[in-house]
Order: sequence, then C-alpha cells, then structure tokens
Amino acid sequence: MIGWRLFLFLFCCLSIASPCRAQAESPYPIVWRDLTQIQNALGTGDPHWDGESLLFSNEQHQIRFFPGRRKADVNGTTVWLNAPATGSIAARDWRLAGTDLDLLQISLLPTPEAGSVPEPLRVMLDPGHGGDDTGASCGNPAVREKDLTLAIAKRVGELLKRSGMRVAYTRTRDVTLSLDERVRLARKHRPDLFVSLHANHAANTNATGVETYVLPPSGFPGTAEGSPARGWQIGNRNDYHNTLLGFAIHRRLAALTNTVDRGLKRQAFFVLRENGCPATLLEFGFLSNRDETLLMKTEPWQAACAGAIVEGILGYARRVTALDRAVAEKRARDAELNERWRRHLAERNRAPQPAPTEAAPPPAARETVPEVPPSASLSAPPPRRNTDTDLSDARIARVSGTAPAVPILRGTNVAPAELNTLIDFYGAGTVE
Repeated sequence: MIGWRLFLFLFCCLSIASPCRAQAESPYPIVWRDLTQIQNALGTGDPHWDGESLLFSNEQHQIRFFPGRRKADVNGTTVWLNAPATGSIAARDWRLAGTDLDLLQISLLPTPEAGSVPEPLRVMLDPGHGGDDTGASCGNPAVREKDLTLAIAKRVGELLKRSGMRVAYTRTRDVTLSLDERVRLARKHRPDLFVSLHANHAANTNATGVETYVLPPSGFPGTAEGSPARGWQIGNRNDYHNTLLGFAIHRRLAALTNTVDRGLKRQAFFVLRENGCPATLLEFGFLSNRDETLLMKTEPWQAACAGAIVEGILGYARRVTALDRAVAEKRARDAELNERWRRHLAERNRAPQPAPTEAAPPPAARETVPEVPPSASLSAPPPRRNTDTDLSDARIARVSGTAPAVPILRGTNVAPAELNTLIDFYGAGTVE
C-alpha cells in the first residue's frame, strides 16, 4: 500500500512539474490526407477555388474549407476543424488532417435512413451553474445565467419526455453543484448522452450568437487560441458520437431566426473530458449583449431554443444506431490494417542484411520504422454511449459482423496510458 501511494505521489509531482512541455507538444503526430484521398472520401469531383475558400460538392453535400484556417462550412453550418487545412491547390499539395476527414465522413455527412425513428435514449440535462454560482449575468435587463439555463433545461426535458426519451437532470432547482458532482451524477444515472446548457459572456458587448462545444480528439488543441493539446481523456472514447451529437444540435440552434452561427467548436471542458457518455456543451447566447439578452428573455425565443435542442437530440437518436455500426466497421478495418502492418515490420526485420565489403562504409543504424501505418488516422475503440452498458465488445461484434479486436494504433481514441485519467475520473474532488 505504501508503494502505491509513493508511486501516485511521484506521478502527480511529475505531471505538475512539466506543464509547459505538456502544452508545447502534441501527444500524437498528425496524419494528413491529400486532395485525391479527400475527394474519394467525400464522393466529390475536383473542388472549386474562389480565391478565399475551397468548395467540395456533390448532389447531397457542400463542404467548404478555408486554407490556412481551422474554419469550415458543412452544408451551411460552421464547423471548426482540429487542425488548419494547409497546402496549395495550384501545387496539388493541399491537405486535411485525417482525423477531420474521418469525423466528416463518419459523423457529419451521413443522413438518417428513410423512415428511421429515434432510438429511445436516456438523456441527462445539465443546467449550468446554480446556487452560489450565478454564472454570467446582465444588469439591464436583470438576467442570471443560472436561472436562464434552468428554465431552458426544464422546457427541453418536458419535450423530450413527450418524444419517448427518458430524462434526468443534474439539478432541477437553484442549488450549487461542482463540476465533479455533475460528472458523478452522470455516472450514477448512466445516460446515453449528456447536454450541458450555458449562456455566454464576453468583454466585447457586440459579441452575439450561438456556439456549441465537444471534446477535442486526443492530441489536438481546443478551438480557443492558446488551448493546449491534451492526451487521451475518458470522453475521447466517444469522439465520433460527441461530434454527431454536437453538430445535430448546433445546426438547428444556428438556424433560429436572428441567430449568428459561431460554429461547432472543441474545448476540453471538465464535463466533456471526464464524461463517460457522448457529451456536448451549448452556449446559446450572450448575456453581455443587451439586445440578445432581451431576446432570450422572451417566451417565443425560449420555446424555439428548446425546440431546436430537442430536434437536435432526436436527430442524433435517429442516427446513433447507424453510427454505432459505422464506428464498429472502422474499428475492424483499423485492426486489420494494424495486423498487416505488424506482419510487414516482422518480415522486414527478418530479411537478411547484405554482408559489408571492405570498400563499403560502416553499416548505419537500422532505419526506424513508425509503429503506426502511414494511412491510419482516427482509430475507433468501441463507441460508448454508456461506459457500463449498451456497447460492449460483444455488441460491437454483433453490429459489425466481425469478432472484436483491439487495434494497436496510437490515435485519438486509444489511451497509451490511462492511469492519470482514471485517477481523475474515479477520484471524486481530485480534479479542478
């Protein structure tokens, strides 16, 4: 017991002692996709360049990228990428991070099958702040974030129940809850998805609009400038599901009348990174903007906002089974790719080396071959709508028709070392 405590103490000291290095280095290298690979994945012809953006389109979709930026537009909705698109169209070296392409292809672009009905899910609603924590506020008119989020959450909950969903709340009254307590409530109720509701605030009183957050994939920074890239977090086991959930809600909120679309963004907020089920965080307006605050106080706006959130959740529920299948199939493909790469490395290492001659220079050190196949990017472990139920390896096998396999890829959904994450996740009150 003493040895374990000593190890934990040393581990925490090392983690705290090197924060600069953790922020400066990405845990994983970016695997890029070239122009031809992008066209094939998206099912489009040659893109159209208008001098500012690059448009990929077909009969179903229009996806616009802005070279050198993380901003993208997916069928009219703003989505922020995990890495900027880089390169030149003229030189045919334009490229996109493989992780972003995977998320586009698997989570964002597929549409529900005709006649599909929402799967009855367990939804946990998390009205932000409460009690001693009032959150953001506006003096004129007098509005507090904790009151606004609770009012919207109750509207959303009632509509979801009428639609056949089971609903739980982190709070239903004005009480103080820590972030850790919110996550522990989610573990207790075992929801299929978690939606945290907030109102925004900015020093710039002209700022307005809606933005939605999901967890960045492992190895990528958040959307906000200066955000550090993190290693694997508990929430990263749901990267594909997080992205679909956030996008399904955001695109409906952004379509509300007089709403500015600030985009689907990524940030490692506590309730996103430490949650075991798919999770998203909504910022549905700015209390620092008086005009927007006046709008958010009105009954019609609150009804429309709640309706948009519910439609987004139902849209996710219509797609989730197909997404389970797609992620399971990708996981099987990644496992096969890794096995082939393992065999390739083994054969290469077994190949006889030519004997050096007198005239030949001294043998150089053997070339280091990467452990990850060059074509691999976002590896997918079992998709988890609930870490304790639903999508076990056995169910993955039933969905995909393949035996479960564990890929060796070091990608955004695989934990190379889970000790620190598990300590944070299960040690109540240990993480700020």
